[in-house]
Amino acid sequence: MRFGCPRRYSERERNRRGFTLLELTIAMTFVALVATGIAVSISTCLKVWQRSLAAAELNQEARAVMQMLSRDIRGAHVGLRRDAGYFWGTPAGSSGSSIDTLELCTESSAPSRAALLPDEVRGEWDQAARPPLSDYVGVRYEERAADGDEPAGLYRMAYVVPGADPDLPDELGLEPTSTELVSRSVVGLRFEYLDGEEWTGSWETNPEDTRLPRAVAIELTLRDERERDHAYQTIVPIATR
Repeated sequence: MRFGCPRRYSERERNRRGFTLLELTIAMTFVALVATGIAVSISTCLKVWQRSLAAAELNQEARAVMQMLSRDIRGAHVGLRRDAGYFWGTPAGSSGSSIDTLELCTESSAPSRAALLPDEVRGEWDQAARPPLSDYVGVRYEERAADGDEPAGLYRMAYVVPGADPDLPDELGLEPTSTELVSRSVVGLRFEYLDGEEWTGSWETNPEDTRLPRAVAIELTLRDERERDHAYQTIVPIATR
């Protein structure tokens, strides 16, 4: 037996040897880096997808609000017999709100307002003294604070009795035919009215002056979940009748 001679490994024995600790450490570090990169990429893609989805939903909401406003404004009508019909645009004023109030008589609503009237009102309606029954409906856009189960936001109210007298629904004991939440994301709504030559921030149509604006400019502002504001603008022409 010989001592002090280095042991010689055959090629087969060398192939049977495992990884060293250094090799395992390097391999695990590499795998961890790759896994971290994949996780970061997936997380970034998910965030981008969620933001894109939220932006698309906000744009869709803005489009729906604009379509509703445009439909009612395009259908604006005044000058019915016995002074029926109105168009009032009131700026937000000094209340600190950034949402204007718009109230108008429109023919855009599908159901006939005559069919919405209670039987007793329809039977006692005096055509000689009251505005004639027609399919015109009064609508009002205004900001409302949270009240019980109703959230804060922009609301649209539809009245079955549009007329020159804004107190007429109260006199008849009628409630709005419908009150719907248009949007909870609206934080700004401004109207400007074209009188033919200049733009003005308010409008009032009354029995002495039954003119309608030639066009209405709408500036709508919605706020997303990240508290960022997005502005949308359009101009709605009103056909002269």
